[in-house]
Amino acid sequence: MNLGSEERVFLVAAWGEGVNLTCGSTEDLKALAKAAAAWYEGVPLAELHAAAPFLEVGTLAAAHERGPEHAVAEKWRGYLEPGLSVDLDLIRAAYAEPRLRALFPFTSHGSLQLSRCTGWPFSYDVSKIHPLGGGRYAVQHRGEKFAMVPAYTAQEAVALVVARMPETWGPAVAGTEHELRDRESC
Repeated sequence: MNLGSEERVFLVAAWGEGVNLTCGSTEDLKALAKAAAAWYEGVPLAELHAAAPFLEVGTLAAAHERGPEHAVAEKWRGYLEPGLSVDLDLIRAAYAEPRLRALFPFTSHGSLQLSRCTGWPFSYDVSKIHPLGGGRYAVQHRGEKFAMVPAYTAQEAVALVVARMPETWGPAVAGTEHELRDRESC
């Protein structure tokens, strides 16, 4: 929770398993206390929003609440919508591959990245695909320097990422990279 510097306002964000599930602001301390009590009791996000309408709950947060497979599907759905500033050919090629479609997609600096968990910090062990322009792509494996050559088609880049993935990877699980590593070390 943060306080406003110019006026009395309480800014709140509620996180769970590495995901910002809801956020909002209010000037009403009683409303904030009611929201905090509901959060503490573990009420579903829709009930939390009903109890504290100043809190926003997005479609991705609601999908996270239903489970990691729903969060993954919702994130892919958002990327597959035309008009976003992502390389749609690359997104479609990655989505067509079942092993990648089961991972949580995100973009950073124009590259498509995939996580084995749905919360932040993400797992950064799946190879990244960088658009180079002209329908060509570079693949960067974890621990290796970025190189623009060789360049691949979207389908070739996707196949290369899948070929480097251990069979045990996927589908994405709820939580953060740290929680994923803890589960895998047991």
